[in-house]
Amino acid sequence: MAAREVLFVTGTRADFGKLRDIMLAAQASDRLSARVVVTGMHLLRRYGYTVREIELAGLRRLHLIPNQVEGEPMALVLANTVQALTRLVHEERPDAIVVHGDRVEALAGAVVGSLTNVRVVHVEGGEVSGTVDDAIRHSVSKHAHVHLVANDLARQRLLQMGEEADRIFVVGSPEIDILTSPDLPTLAEVLARYDIPFDRYGVLVLHPVTTEPDANGRNAAAVVDAVLADAGNWVVIDPNNDEGCVAVRQQLDRLTGPRFLRLPSMRFEYFVSLMRHAEVMLGNSSAGVREAPVLGTPSVNVGTRQRRRSTARSVLDVAPDRRAVLDAVAEARRMHRAPAYHGFGQPGARQRIVALLEGEALWQPSLYKSFVDRALDVPTAPAAPEPVA
Repeated sequence: MAAREVLFVTGTRADFGKLRDIMLAAQASDRLSARVVVTGMHLLRRYGYTVREIELAGLRRLHLIPNQVEGEPMALVLANTVQALTRLVHEERPDAIVVHGDRVEALAGAVVGSLTNVRVVHVEGGEVSGTVDDAIRHSVSKHAHVHLVANDLARQRLLQMGEEADRIFVVGSPEIDILTSPDLPTLAEVLARYDIPFDRYGVLVLHPVTTEPDANGRNAAAVVDAVLADAGNWVVIDPNNDEGCVAVRQQLDRLTGPRFLRLPSMRFEYFVSLMRHAEVMLGNSSAGVREAPVLGTPSVNVGTRQRRRSTARSVLDVAPDRRAVLDAVAEARRMHRAPAYHGFGQPGARQRIVALLEGEALWQPSLYKSFVDRALDVPTAPAAPEPVA
């Protein structure tokens, strides 16, 4: 049997870190042939031009698709990606498109696959967070033909969305394999690679909230005010390129001096080691509510961006208020390091996903999707008002 052609889509440092080992395993497989679409933040120099990290990882068949310039709205970025990816898929005709998470590049890949009858495999659907990310993730799931989810709760959410049960595979989260790897860089290696001058520090990662455009600058100012009032050292990672990022970066620009080191991005495994040894994670990144609990690092989650994302006891949720953030950071530093939290699945996801791609079960569900109506306890809707004469 000819090797199945699998097209992976990566748009950010985060999704690449989670999919990298799966891509490499597919590339090395006798049963699979891997191509990688590199787009999004990877091709923006402000964010470190991280396509170089993809090349250094050893991935060979890369398709570089620039989909934006600085400041373009997300809707236009989506349109740009759909257009370019459609042309590539029309030419290459892969057997499957693999997308991850809730970014517009993933949505573009799912829409293109759905409309061109190419099997879409969605990794980590069925999650919830906040802002527009929920709508994007669930939209990806409705276009996807196969779901590779982290846990049973995610599976239940997809069933609730009307997805057919035979399309959903519980595999764990790919990042868990990295988070629990014995081969992560040491703290000394991390500090040396990124010229970090202190070994006691907090990590700040603050992104814009796309559904709160008028509040991004004000909320970021509250977090920065708290960090300036804190006495500790901080490693600051630049925000992603969602709309509102300029307002967040303008506030982060105030963090200057010997207590602060700012980086545009980090290789995922180095970022994991940085988190593992941090005193506290601060901000509104998924890293604070997903990766940090697995590592046992206390985290302060600010605002609504990761709403409902974690039940880990090591995560402190606070409003974007200077005093509340400052108090929560102090409390997090007093906390004992928590035991590893495995709410997002057990290690071994990479092997399970590759086995599914190499096997037959993943390829069995039809490209025609049916909506499954399941018993719902739906309250009676209020009567609509009578029209005014």
